[in-house]
Amino acid sequence: MALAASEKPDLVMVDGMMPEIDGWEVCRRLRDDKSLAHIPIIMFSAVEEAEQKLAGFNAGADDYLTKPTEPEEMIERVEALLADVPPREKSQEKSNAKPLPPQEDLLKTRKVDLRTPAAPLGRTTGLASQTNLIVVVGARGGAGTTTMSINLAASLAHIGVPTTLVDLDLTQGHIALYLKQKASRNINHLANLATGKLKVQYADAITAYEENLQLMLARTNLLDQRKTLSVNQVNDLVHSLVQPGHCVVVDVGRGVTAVTRPLLEQADQIIVCLRPERVSLAAAKKLIIRMKELLFSHTSLGAVLFDFVGGREIPQKAIESYLGQSMLAIVPIQSQEMAQAVNKGIPLVHLQAESHTSIIFRRLAHQMVKTA
Repeated sequence: MALAASEKPDLVMVDGMMPEIDGWEVCRRLRDDKSLAHIPIIMFSAVEEAEQKLAGFNAGADDYLTKPTEPEEMIERVEALLADVPPREKSQEKSNAKPLPPQEDLLKTRKVDLRTPAAPLGRTTGLASQTNLIVVVGARGGAGTTTMSINLAASLAHIGVPTTLVDLDLTQGHIALYLKQKASRNINHLANLATGKLKVQYADAITAYEENLQLMLARTNLLDQRKTLSVNQVNDLVHSLVQPGHCVVVDVGRGVTAVTRPLLEQADQIIVCLRPERVSLAAAKKLIIRMKELLFSHTSLGAVLFDFVGGREIPQKAIESYLGQSMLAIVPIQSQEMAQAVNKGIPLVHLQAESHTSIIFRRLAHQMVKTA
């Protein structure tokens, strides 16, 4: 602990079994120290039972490796955690920057729902009670946000709910790729509009897809070569899209950003997507805690776990206990079916309408409508 306090490392690797205090206690002490609590932790142990893994996560570990560990796997896990660690210079700059107001003070400053500017927050207006803004967010990359967004929107449309699917992951632009859309009409163009004009011209970025379903697509922007929407533009867009009797499903990609935060605050429903992997579970727990800080009383929060090829080893109740959040669904994804859907450019639910996966998505769609 003294070494961690003096060196302020970018990552800590700790053995579960040590002579004086064990690795679980080290994790707890690191998390209890405000100056060290942000440091990622990988725990090693010769014990691989699910309960011991969850004990490690509950103590504060971000990942858990069973000994003996393959060097390649260890390197992969280390790289995955360090990918979220800012360069040391940026960390120091951040520590010297003027602190932001406390979260609760920021929330107190927001007294109106931006979709209905004249009305107070909550479900007190006709607009708020008849619309459904669903935001899908991933605990980390590859958690299934695009799969969730596309198939939930298609399922809502299938049961007769007019739906708009919006791609606000303005870096990846995955929805257009998954559905083989050229995205000639896209959300990136809206970023060039002057304040106020977006409310008038937003329809220029909408593409009709099928009955009851329209798309608002984004172009891939990996090299940051395209201008992206500002916070005010996102607010204008949400205000324009949310209409009585209409569902809007928004894929915001991974985590919370300055641009997507107002959208999350306005959502009727937030779905956190995750995978049954150590790093994903740890990231999901942090994200859910963050979501609960942002939520207003009118917002419902749920988690959906994507289980690719039956890789889930930890029981559902154990995952829910660790996350502190019940699961809306566990969605099994067969890689072969997923590949066929992507190759054809169609939602997975259109590939086999009566498959177990399609039925789960339809149930989720009905649940979203009932809770609106």
